[in-house]
Amino acid sequence: MDPELAREVIVAERPRKLRLNELLEELGAISEDPGAAERAPRTIGDLVDKAAEAGFGFMIGILVLIAIPFFGLSTPFGLAIALMGLQMMIGRDRPWLPKRARRRELSMSMLDRVAGLLSRRTRWLVKATRRRWEALIMPRLIGVGIFVLALGLALPLPIPGSNWVFLLPLFIYAVGLLERDGVWILMGHITMLVDVVLVYFFIDVVTSVLGRIWAWIT
Repeated sequence: MDPELAREVIVAERPRKLRLNELLEELGAISEDPGAAERAPRTIGDLVDKAAEAGFGFMIGILVLIAIPFFGLSTPFGLAIALMGLQMMIGRDRPWLPKRARRRELSMSMLDRVAGLLSRRTRWLVKATRRRWEALIMPRLIGVGIFVLALGLALPLPIPGSNWVFLLPLFIYAVGLLERDGVWILMGHITMLVDVVLVYFFIDVVTSVLGRIWAWIT
């Protein structure tokens, strides 16, 4: 068989992976390459630099997946994601983090857990996403949606499962950005608007929480 044709057959048979999973493997998570550990990022700053070409979609997706098990500790994750959304709103093309955050050490076991979660729970996403409707991928508008959702996530609302109300749309946005899928971006906008309506109906609870936060600060 012609070598070029054989290479095309191999490529055609290779199963497609979610872009988020591909990037995690490139960063050394769950890799069979013995040299992957040496190339793996050591700090949060290294992770941002290595994943720069994937930009905000990668960072938001990672933060959302890490935040899932930490019920009751959504505020720091929400604020970090809000920072990503704000940067998209002002037109930055790659994430920026404060020096203190960049210096924080990164555990490869954490990336392994995230990669394992993706491979077990999100295989269906591979078939559900593809490059389409790219005219809907407007970073500044997406940044507004991400910023609003992240602020909601940062609020310590005394409502069981409230984290998921904000985490799910944020993950939808992250997948849409990474896969260049305008349909997922549209779903992100729709779920963001649904969340805004829900917050409106629970405005008394939100106001009470904000009052307690302000009292604690002052």
